[in-house]
Amino acid sequence: MARLIVVVNDVSEEGAAVPLRYAATAAALDAQVELHCVGTSVAWLRKGAAGPALLAQLLDAVEAGFGIYACPQALASHGIAADALAPQVAGIRGAAAMLAAGFAPDARFMNF
Repeated sequence: MARLIVVVNDVSEEGAAVPLRYAATAAALDAQVELHCVGTSVAWLRKGAAGPALLAQLLDAVEAGFGIYACPQALASHGIAADALAPQVAGIRGAAAMLAAGFAPDARFMNF
């Protein structure tokens, strides 16, 4: 099975539709999808931070089987604690975990 690692770096809530659309398309093509939010993108993973449109997309992502992950360094630099993350977030993964997932033989990176 193909695997797509989508890295979302410094994307505003309004801009999140594009990486989520590509990720959803990959999932529809039976790829395993991981969405890794780094930089300022972690801000929209905070509980209650996502507006209605983004929240609907995140819920769809979880339903499609995405893993949504937050970067620990980005969380720290934005003062966001792990327990403040929205329930759609599967976990916290740093650079090593993200790179290991993307270096798998059947994996590809997509960066936004």
